[in-house]
Amino acid sequence: MTYGIDMTFSINITLTVIMKQLGFEKLPIIVCIDSYSLYECMVKLGSTKEKRLMIDIMAMRQLYERRELSEVRWIDGKDNSADAMTKSTANKALQSLIDINELRMNVKGWVQRMDAV
Repeated sequence: MTYGIDMTFSINITLTVIMKQLGFEKLPIIVCIDSYSLYECMVKLGSTKEKRLMIDIMAMRQLYERRELSEVRWIDGKDNSADAMTKSTANKALQSLIDINELRMNVKGWVQRMDAV
């Protein structure tokens, strides 16, 4: 997850430079997670007992609190298109994205935040 967020920030910085020159606004970063326990750790101040994950989760939570991540969504596992790249028993989400050029996700949870002051 942290690697994915790191890559997203790298791509977003490049796109932000291009978009700024074209007069467009910065693109929001929306993280979709199919792990409820990770979702809880990031947005509801949950915790983990796995020491190797604590630093990564704290870093992701800090990005979320500083609003560098626009949204964190908990999605249904069968809608996770990344599974096609990481698991041997991939779901049909990536194939659907390729076929109809649209990604459909069943969002099971999100946090409504007040706008930053």
